[in-house]
Amino acid sequence: MASPRSASAVILVRETPDLEVFWVRRATQMMFQGGFYAFPGGQLDPNEDAKVCAARELLEEVGVRIDPVSLIDVGRWVTPAFAPRRFDTCFFLAKCPTGEEARVITDEHDFGEWIRPADAVAKWRSGQILMAPPVLHALRCLSDGLGHIADRMKARPYVQGQPIPEIEMRPGIVLVPLRTPTLPPATHTNCYIVGGDEVIVIDPASPYAEEQALLDRVLETRNVREIWLTHLHRDHVSGANHLREKLSVKIAAHPITARDLEGFIDVDRRFAENERLELSGHPGWTLQILHTPGHARGHVCVFEARNGSLITGDLMAGLGTIVIDPPEGHMATYFDSLRRMQALPVTALFPAHGPVMANAKAKIQEYLDHRTDRERNILEAWLHGHRQPSAIVREVYRDVAPAMYALAERSVIAHLEKLQEEKRI
Repeated sequence: MASPRSASAVILVRETPDLEVFWVRRATQMMFQGGFYAFPGGQLDPNEDAKVCAARELLEEVGVRIDPVSLIDVGRWVTPAFAPRRFDTCFFLAKCPTGEEARVITDEHDFGEWIRPADAVAKWRSGQILMAPPVLHALRCLSDGLGHIADRMKARPYVQGQPIPEIEMRPGIVLVPLRTPTLPPATHTNCYIVGGDEVIVIDPASPYAEEQALLDRVLETRNVREIWLTHLHRDHVSGANHLREKLSVKIAAHPITARDLEGFIDVDRRFAENERLELSGHPGWTLQILHTPGHARGHVCVFEARNGSLITGDLMAGLGTIVIDPPEGHMATYFDSLRRMQALPVTALFPAHGPVMANAKAKIQEYLDHRTDRERNILEAWLHGHRQPSAIVREVYRDVAPAMYALAERSVIAHLEKLQEEKRI
């Protein structure tokens, strides 16, 4: 689990006469929340005061000069533990001084504008954009004006640095990070709750009683229709029986997954090919089950067609890469699954491990390019006489910590099998 770094952000507002806020879109190449809408801000320098940092970042990023003393404290948020990069961020409110003009001036952002808070929230509600919970919370509060703004923004526990148990990344798509015995560098598996009047719970993952209790609390006020499993691995399914018994709802999975889980998980229903489900509520959700083998034979992704959200299971991850481990894993099939998902009108990726990713098609291409580069280097090592997977790992995976070599060997074997199938070795 990464330790959070201290940071500051500024919610810059003006009245013209409507209340407006200046927000920016983080450039897609940024490692932290690339493609997300946010407020200007950044990490504290050594021994730097949070307000001083906020004023410095505001000047450096959008060209607005402000007295740090004038900043109003409106809360503190900590990035959830599942993220590879975490920040303990103090948020400050500031009125734009007369004569100052906000604009994007660094390559960290590719867009910036003044916008009415209610209009910004409406963009999020329609599924057009992604933003983190602190930004959405601030915009919702600002939609009701500036009266008692600091008190209203600090009214919830997780605005005081406490962990946030559920993260609504798009309307009706809620991420609940659960601690699981998963593979490093991940420490958590994301359970997703999708819907409105009734919801689907995807991958209730944790075997730990305290994590199951956390998910129970999140679901207390929700009407659960069914539990869906993306694939057979224990860090995705180990809370399913508990939830099934507690809520008296059925578990559904791909037929292969149902077969492989016999004796461990009581799967009640098998997915039909390309199964679709309409969920009522606002804005409504259309879920499609897509068989995406490669990581596991019965692996599925769940595609929300109305706004292009792809719940990826272990097809992709928001940190690290996916292990393809034969015989369950098959590299050529994995490539095919990635390409089929890239062909969808997909706009955002909701992985089982790590944060949500914007610019979905480019992210999938990054995965394809990474695997292709690995394969090219593995082939080159083979042609230079390296025949043992362990020797190929030492030659090719120099960017990987030695503690991860055993997992890398499994992927090397998968690549070698693919090369043999294609008669390239």
